[in-house]
Amino acid sequence: MFQPASLKGDSPTPIDERLKNKYLILYIIIIIFSFIPCVLYEWVYLVLLWKEGLYLLAIFLFPFNIFVLIHLLNLSAILCSILFLTLINLIYSPKEGVFNRSIEDKNYLYWNLRNIIKKWPLFITASNPFPWFKNRFMLRFFGVKIRRNGIHDNSWISSEFVSIGKNVIIGMNSTLLSFGIEQDKFILKKIVIEDNVLIGAKCVILPGTHIKRNAKLSAHSYTNFNHVLEENSVYIGHPAKKKENL
Repeated sequence: MFQPASLKGDSPTPIDERLKNKYLILYIIIIIFSFIPCVLYEWVYLVLLWKEGLYLLAIFLFPFNIFVLIHLLNLSAILCSILFLTLINLIYSPKEGVFNRSIEDKNYLYWNLRNIIKKWPLFITASNPFPWFKNRFMLRFFGVKIRRNGIHDNSWISSEFVSIGKNVIIGMNSTLLSFGIEQDKFILKKIVIEDNVLIGAKCVILPGTHIKRNAKLSAHSYTNFNHVLEENSVYIGHPAKKKENL
């Protein structure tokens, strides 16, 4: 199993190079639309405060102004992305399965389109001064289910087909991949992590993995496709195997 150079693996939304330039205009439109609320807000700010007698107040509030702009851009980028995603999903809804890695295959094509749409808000949110904003807040807008009391701020989580239960700890630099590439096939299957699961640092969770309640995955381990980790068990290795003597 490998991920070819045509898919950039440093982002939760890799895009096939054959489609990136073709749909660049869509990406640019989302960026432009997301800046419109920021421009309107800044215009109101200047009209109200940048006048005689209020210059010092405008300067004093400038850091607050920047703070608001950052989060307004985050929010508007998310809302623009959701609008376009809704339209795309009405045309062709996301499906799990094993498909051809070909732009003629609608499942692969629309997966790339969804990633193009999500690329900008994910980039903006990753640059947010609050690093927990992406995994705890924004991914939920894209349908990723993340329940409360978890710790997974420094992990890499795919932006769709992922469900994470309560009290889940995911170690630093661990990766949850709901998609995969194997030769000319494209795999898209949901990852389910139940409550009270512990995943060590630098683990890789492959598509279709189901980790049941109270299971533990040791650091530097990875799962197989459609791997099921049993309740109250410890797994370790490449691929992960159940540790019999606890």
